[in-house]
Amino acid sequence: MLVLPDATDRSSLRRRLDRAWERFLRDGELDGVRPEIARSWTRVRDVYHVEPGLRRAPLDPRGEVLRRRGEDETFELARPVLAQLSTRLRDAGHALALLDGEGLVLSVGGDPQLVARLAELNLCPGASWREEAAGTNAAGTALAERRAMEVFASEHFLEVLHPFTSAAAPIVAPASGEVAGLVQITGPWDASEPQGLVAAAAIAAAIEERLRARQELRDELVRHALRAARTSGEAVVAVDARGRVLATNDAARRRLAFEDGELPRATRERLVAALAGGEASRDEELTVEWPGTGDERRRVTCSVVAHERRPVGAVLHVPAPSGPRAARAAARQRLTTRYGLEAILGESLRLRTALDLAEVAARNDLPVVLHGESGTGKELFAHGIHAGGDRAGAPFVVLNCGAIPAALVEAELFGYEPGTFTGAQREGKAGKFEEADGGTLFLDEVSELPLQAQTALLRVVQEAEVVRLGGSAPRHVDVRVVAATNRRLYDQVEAGRFRQDLYFRLNVLHVDIPPLRDRSEDVPLLARAFLREAEERMGRDALELSDAAKALLLAHPWPGNVRELKNVIMRAAAVVVGSRIEPADLRLAPARGVAPLRVDAAPPRPYVEVRSSEPPADAAAVADAAAEPEGPERDELVAALDACGWNIARTATSLGVSRMTLYRRLRKFGITR
Repeated sequence: MLVLPDATDRSSLRRRLDRAWERFLRDGELDGVRPEIARSWTRVRDVYHVEPGLRRAPLDPRGEVLRRRGEDETFELARPVLAQLSTRLRDAGHALALLDGEGLVLSVGGDPQLVARLAELNLCPGASWREEAAGTNAAGTALAERRAMEVFASEHFLEVLHPFTSAAAPIVAPASGEVAGLVQITGPWDASEPQGLVAAAAIAAAIEERLRARQELRDELVRHALRAARTSGEAVVAVDARGRVLATNDAARRRLAFEDGELPRATRERLVAALAGGEASRDEELTVEWPGTGDERRRVTCSVVAHERRPVGAVLHVPAPSGPRAARAAARQRLTTRYGLEAILGESLRLRTALDLAEVAARNDLPVVLHGESGTGKELFAHGIHAGGDRAGAPFVVLNCGAIPAALVEAELFGYEPGTFTGAQREGKAGKFEEADGGTLFLDEVSELPLQAQTALLRVVQEAEVVRLGGSAPRHVDVRVVAATNRRLYDQVEAGRFRQDLYFRLNVLHVDIPPLRDRSEDVPLLARAFLREAEERMGRDALELSDAAKALLLAHPWPGNVRELKNVIMRAAAVVVGSRIEPADLRLAPARGVAPLRVDAAPPRPYVEVRSSEPPADAAAVADAAAEPEGPERDELVAALDACGWNIARTATSLGVSRMTLYRRLRKFGITR
């Protein structure tokens, strides 16, 4: 990298480079210049045959670049960044240019006098500044070398560029690693501020981050389209616009032959060409072939996923075999409740108060808000309210508002007409309100709804009518809404994150579900019930808790509430050697900030895995509960977020946790940007 000297020595550097440039043109000597400049001069003279006396870079005679600029994604995302920085560079007497991945200028801003002077050399929109067109220059040589470059004065091959110094940095597209564009800063060679390379690299990094964020959103849209697809046994694969596999279902992994986890080459090339060429639209499905064993080829139907009118990927469907198995799979998709209020165990006063309110709610159709910490059983209450009322035989539909990308919430709630939202179903899709018609819609984590979706939800609750996205005809729905949140909704109203009118519409009946630490008298009853359930699932019998184990359970503050207690009992039932569960078998880590209770307990037992014919259904939850106390602390979270530019996906990966776990811990510590 060139490090420019101070103003005193810059003139001497310019004179040395002038002599080196003249010697190269006269004798072909390459002494006195950096290796990258020597390589560029050689390419320009011997391969591209550029004349050093050329006065202007070539322009696109048909104006194709300017017409294409409106469709260039890098240009679109870079404009706000460039607009902000062009003002600063204008005051510093510099110009800021954006070029596409082929070295064609898309925009130039900054100091008006310098911009006009550079326009005389065709450093303006529509001109090519690749090395083969304009010789050695920052953007063209950065493109050739695929790294940031600074070209000082007579290091430029064209003599007309010797009065300038330029610095350029490539903008690398996420996933593909291809150069999507270049940022170039140009100023007088004797400018007093020699920080062009640092500034160009910083601007390119900012644009790359915007590209990366959009790519992550698009990938999530495609993954959600796969999750939203009603597969009925189909093998389903979600891919991005480059044909890269993002997600698959179990049927696809079992029945399809992938090549190192990716689509077969012929299938991928056919699909990518169709997406890039506009052959597949939102209104039509594309058919490709997937090679199998021998001469077998499978017919694959591809539904395009679009975002902001651009194809961003596709969902590939391979039909399931027909027959009795498919019919049984379809029958299992019926939506029903699994619990009644009688399934909620406990005798504490606070729990009985909540259950009494839930029974009142079950006897009418008024909207309900369930408030409680994570793991207190909000969904159990919602099932019980539905099962205890007149709608018990009708659908019970669940939507986790916090687990859906903001761009897809309205499509999930209200559905979409064909060609409007390009998910996995070309014929359009009914939303959750239509699916729950006649029954109950349970909106979990309702406080996470975006404000725009809150506005649309308010209208549906008021009018009992839903309009699908892309449609105009209202559809009457008869739905009882039960919402749940672990935040105080009115606090969200006061903070401006939740509509007050929607709050009053939903919060007609309010049920506060107490945390387990506030009803510790229910812990023995719950522990016994979970122990009996563990025996049934694991094929064991006569399990019991020692007095010391019971004391430890009573002393624990249960930050994970009933869910944590169940996981602890399930884990203990799995690992205990005999039939008596001691404190060591509970493997119950003390909560942070809470002194552990001293319990006279048996010495710790070695870990022994007890295998049974049927694994515990809550094995994953047990693992999560066991890992949670060892999660990152607040300072570690903030440091990781800073290191990853506050990108949630990359931060979660760096910490080795899921994004949902990271979000939970951010909420726990009250961390905001």
